[in-house]
Amino acid sequence: MLNSYCFFNTVGEWGGGERWHYDMALYLRSKGHRVMVITQPGAVLGERVKKEGISVFTIVLKNLSVLNPFVLLKLANVYRTHAIDTVVLNLSRDLKCGGISAKMAGVKNIIFRRGSDRSVRNYFINRFLYQKVVTGILTNSKATKSAILSKGVSLVNPDKIKVIPNGIDTQSFLDMPFEAFKKNKKSPIILGALGRLESQKNFEFLIPVALELKKRGVYFDLLIGGKGSQESMLKRAVEENGLRNNFQFLGFLENPKDLFMSSDIFLLPSLWEGFGYVIVEASLSELPVIAFDISSNSEVITEATGFLTAAHDVLAFCDKITYLYRNPEERKAMGKAGKNFVINNFESTQVFERIEGYLLGGC
Repeated sequence: MLNSYCFFNTVGEWGGGERWHYDMALYLRSKGHRVMVITQPGAVLGERVKKEGISVFTIVLKNLSVLNPFVLLKLANVYRTHAIDTVVLNLSRDLKCGGISAKMAGVKNIIFRRGSDRSVRNYFINRFLYQKVVTGILTNSKATKSAILSKGVSLVNPDKIKVIPNGIDTQSFLDMPFEAFKKNKKSPIILGALGRLESQKNFEFLIPVALELKKRGVYFDLLIGGKGSQESMLKRAVEENGLRNNFQFLGFLENPKDLFMSSDIFLLPSLWEGFGYVIVEASLSELPVIAFDISSNSEVITEATGFLTAAHDVLAFCDKITYLYRNPEERKAMGKAGKNFVINNFESTQVFERIEGYLLGGC
């Protein structure tokens, strides 16, 4: 059965959630479904799907836009004009405006796709949205489902929540060309980190890690890919701590594989993750991963593929880096195990088919 889908995501920048919406929009279009995207003007997601020939409607939403009847009526009219059967919503503001207007328009399936493991406040508005507006909640990890339910079943019926992990086209990723960064001959090991330079990603944690590694006599370079509001602060901290020769800020990477294939170990000091796309890609690049034991990390990192440490524990984090630094064969074995784990568990063909089936039924 063919459907008409709307992906509603008003994030301006590019991240894991936007990648999911992009991948699913293209996949469903390839299966013959009609697909459109609603986003904000100038959003990266909108520009990218537009290049693929997918219809895009732009709107500026603010947190209180849900109180503006003209916004709701405009969105409801978009749904009716495009005969939308299923809408997939991203942010809380998307859920409020896009969800209520979809209800007004009589959209059959109203899905809130939540990719963050931050708990949801058990307020009246959230109970109304989760119980009366959405027909289903799609999460990308068990950790995210648990976070939603952490405030009690009075917020939402657990049966309304479906867990399906993110998928990746493993063969396309493996076949993707890349250009490795030039290696410093004085550094026998390259550490890689990738993500938005924001507080959630916790890149400042890597400053004391680097200082401790130098104390231990570990010779390394640290490649950091990404941009964000903390970039200036991080660069200043690197300078102030005498780490200029160890850190290399690469900026936004159009092809993250350039960083993965230039690295020996991947580091993820994030304070929370809904589902770590970057972990999956690093593992597929045969890199052992060291991360905090938080959120969904334990669902994508096993004892065979990397290490999990307590959050903020500099010494424990450095212990794992030092171990892999001194044991290159173990490093390679973990990398190979990680690649096999991703191929066996997150291959996009199977994952996207499961998501398509879920969206068709809305439950």
